Amino acid sequence: MPRIARVFIKTGLIYFLVSLLVGLTAEFNWLQFPGMVPLFWHLLMVGWITQIIFGVSMWMFPGRTREEGFKAQLWGWLTYIFLNVGLLLRVIAEPATYIAVGSIWNIVIVISAVSQVAAALTYIIELWPRIQSKEQRRRQRKKKRQNKQ
Repeated sequence: MPRIARVFIKTGLIYFLVSLLVGLTAEFNWLQFPGMVPLFWHLLMVGWITQIIFGVSMWMFPGRTREEGFKAQLWGWLTYIFLNVGLLLRVIAEPATYIAVGSIWNIVIVISAVSQVAAALTYIIELWPRIQSKEQRRRQRKKKRQNKQ
């Protein structure tokens, strides 16, 4: 399993645990804090489910190269960075929008959303070339062999 897939899956499991703790905390009135429900859903859907989907798909679809480095898997790592930066910004800004006065936290939420959209785009760029028919792969291998000669 490629490192990028393992990192996505392990991070997803951590977010799953955190979302369960936030959900459990929401059941106790004395532990609740503002913005808890949207935060729970973001941690669960983006933090856990999306990370797992991204990680498993990067594992299951053969990559363009077998190299493990950052440069070889640039789009996958950018996806990971954008997704998690966006999610962490959301974790900070969501409760702050209810507590603090001012629009700075709303701007941080917009930046968070833009980061997550960037993650979706880089994910598509990473995965698109991997989704090929057998005929397309045969033609690609044949073309590589001809270029080597």
